[in-house]
Amino acid sequence: MSAFGTETAIISLGVSCQTAWQIDRHVDLLSDLLGEPLVKATGPFDWLIMPPASFASWMGAGGLFPDHSGEIVVHPNFYWPRHNLHFWHEFTRDDVVALDETFAQTKMKFTYLLDRFSGLKTFRRCLVFVSNTQSNLDEVVRVSPTMNFHFGREAMAALTQAVQDTIGPAGEVHFVTGRDGTGADPDPAFRVHRLDHHNPHVLGDDAAWAAGWEGNPGVEAKVATSRKGGQAAG
Repeated sequence: MSAFGTETAIISLGVSCQTAWQIDRHVDLLSDLLGEPLVKATGPFDWLIMPPASFASWMGAGGLFPDHSGEIVVHPNFYWPRHNLHFWHEFTRDDVVALDETFAQTKMKFTYLLDRFSGLKTFRRCLVFVSNTQSNLDEVVRVSPTMNFHFGREAMAALTQAVQDTIGPAGEVHFVTGRDGTGADPDPAFRVHRLDHHNPHVLGDDAAWAAGWEGNPGVEAKVATSRKGGQAAG
């Protein structure tokens, strides 16, 4: 899930569903912090499994949806080898695999959403969030050993550059990792925030994410009404 105001957009960029879910859970808080009402809206990357390097690869190739269903490997979980990502929640009907039957409709949906993403350059600010705190990512790696969810310097640089190339200087990329910091390389060149999640699970720790939003200086940088008292995430 992403969220849009008149001047500001909050965008989920993976690496998994937790980022989108937590934006959805906290859109009212984010509206408060940013000083403008935000409206929830689906983004193209909300429900994908997509490491940072995969996003950079996809955008570098033009950011287009696959041309035909033959590019998607059904098992494991609708994998797109070209850019090393999963359309994890797509291509089913009534919980049954239906890749060919749903491909045209899914392509139409993603074409629209990808066009919306490229249109974000019209916003004054686009806060882009990427997290690797989902608790089952190790299971994904077992299914797809090519997946690398660590926020290494090279991966963070590639994703940040891809955001800049796609939506321009309004894009502000924020990387969210676990409280011990081992999920990301320490580098002051990037906005890396540590999430103090005492109850990590697939959808995330709501209280920890709320504290993270409140303690994130990027979110509070230009607020109209200050809201203090939250625990810093970074």
